Amino acid sequence: MNVSEVARRAGIAPTAVRFYERRGALPVTARRDNGYREYTDRDLCQLRLVVSLRGLGLDVKTAGSLARHCIEGRCDVMARDLAPLVSAQRAAVARSQAELAELDRHLAALEVSLATGEPDSNLCFEEGGDGDDELRMRTGLPVRTLLLTRS
Repeated sequence: MNVSEVARRAGIAPTAVRFYERRGALPVTARRDNGYREYTDRDLCQLRLVVSLRGLGLDVKTAGSLARHCIEGRCDVMARDLAPLVSAQRAAVARSQAELAELDRHLAALEVSLATGEPDSNLCFEEGGDGDDELRMRTGLPVRTLLLTRS
């Protein structure tokens, strides 16, 4: 099958197939006389596995290496190597969720403050490094916004 067909069957763009091949996540495929790539069912299987592993947040090199193990009949090696990566990804997700929950609490407080017109003690003006006034939250996250002054 050609690059368009393998891409369609894997649910990705043809450019992504070429990208994975260039990065080594897929083997370099045979070429037809006209220069077009010719992919096999095995290539499609490996590509689908790479796409699935990338969906877990793994980098291209790691996804390609793990997929190669399984395509070569060593799925036990893939499973062994994947387990700690899944644990690490779950820990990263937990950290991100905690950060988002903290940000949401600050946004909720700001929303109430703006709706009631009461000043929010979580906010203060600081002189930005580039000379611009920036509104900063206690978390240190810069919040660039129009500042409305009450008359």
